[in-house]
Amino acid sequence: MNILAIDVGTSSIKAGVFYGSRLHRSVRIAVAARNIGNHAEIAPRELLRAFHKAISQIADHTRTIDAIALDAFSPGIIGLDHKYRPLFGLITHQDRRSVREAQFIERHIGKARHLAMLGNRPFPGGIGSTSLLWLRRNNPSHFDRVCYIGQPTTWLVHQLTGRWVIDPSQAAFTGLYRAVHAPTGSRGWLPELCRLIGISPRQLPDVIDADSIAGLLTRSAATRLGLTAGIPVLPGIVDTSAAVLATDMRPGRLVHSCGSSDVLALCVSEPKPAADILLRPVGTGGILPKRWLAVRTLAAAGTTLDWLHHNLFADHSQQQFQRVVRAAMQTINTSADLPRFEPYLAGSRTSMQNLRSSFTNLTLATSRIMLLQAACVAIVSANAANLHRLKQQHPHILSEVFTMGGLKDLAKRMHQTWPASYTFKPLRHEALGGLCKLARAAVETI
Repeated sequence: MNILAIDVGTSSIKAGVFYGSRLHRSVRIAVAARNIGNHAEIAPRELLRAFHKAISQIADHTRTIDAIALDAFSPGIIGLDHKYRPLFGLITHQDRRSVREAQFIERHIGKARHLAMLGNRPFPGGIGSTSLLWLRRNNPSHFDRVCYIGQPTTWLVHQLTGRWVIDPSQAAFTGLYRAVHAPTGSRGWLPELCRLIGISPRQLPDVIDADSIAGLLTRSAATRLGLTAGIPVLPGIVDTSAAVLATDMRPGRLVHSCGSSDVLALCVSEPKPAADILLRPVGTGGILPKRWLAVRTLAAAGTTLDWLHHNLFADHSQQQFQRVVRAAMQTINTSADLPRFEPYLAGSRTSMQNLRSSFTNLTLATSRIMLLQAACVAIVSANAANLHRLKQQHPHILSEVFTMGGLKDLAKRMHQTWPASYTFKPLRHEALGGLCKLARAAVETI
């Protein structure tokens, strides 16, 4: 079976084709995000350009495709008009403009009740309802024209199949979906939250399991992409879920992704909401096991290093800067009087406030290398704190941890601070491997 897998991130799109379980070919296409002040968006046209380019480059060098599976960042709220044309940019998880809206939602619904129903607090930008309410208040002319609301996977799958669908993992981060089962209720869109935001459940996608078929590739999409019409397309899933699917999905299985963000995603059998832990379904359940993810994350890990490169080491090439980072981490003296850094350049995914970064404890002797070391120490310390918090909430964590992401040197430094009982195993093919497994499961049941 030949599977086309597409991993849609905020900085790039990676696509690969699997012949059986072997990754035959992969490509990566850059995506340009817009980060201005507290606003973090991706232009729909830019994302679609990169999406089409990635698929087309794979299609040019491959034989028959039996199924298409994709994942994407979340949230990435998008609104379309009656002709399915985007009305504003996809608002990503790094957006922090909606603090007041988040506080309004929590006051109206109640902190404990919101957490019990949705599994999360309405974090600004991190939960889509806050961004939608901001748009209603600040851009009503566009908001009033919205006919369809979805996530990145919803929109991209619609481009391929014409279907408007979403899986439970992406639905959970809209902030409009009962992700946690009520004692006498079931999952579904919440009319009370929809009314509060000013929308109707009819504007939202149909919710289907991620391990099902959303529809078939249309003739027009096939012509545009160089593929064959009629290929089964899955509904999409959150990128972290795709990575977890590449493991055995045992309860207690931990995945550590160290890249633009630093993410610890723990697979659990039952939801256990906590105010400072992101919770959502993996998204499967029709064929593959129904699991949940408990997630702690640092929103800016690699992006903090990118910021330091741009602002303090602009005279270095990318390769030169990577060597400087490696040497700086190897020579950190934790007993030295280093500057202190608050690692919130992209805020926090689990704060109702817009946290900011800062350097303190500076002197005339402070060098840019010391600032770099302080940032690395802060990122490593945040990772250790996130692991500790996950273990407090979910004591059963298996000793073998799967790792992924591009910042292997930084991850190695992090793992040196973990208890010695943990061992680390690179996740083969990362999210693309999980998508391949997902597609095979869905197609084999047809």
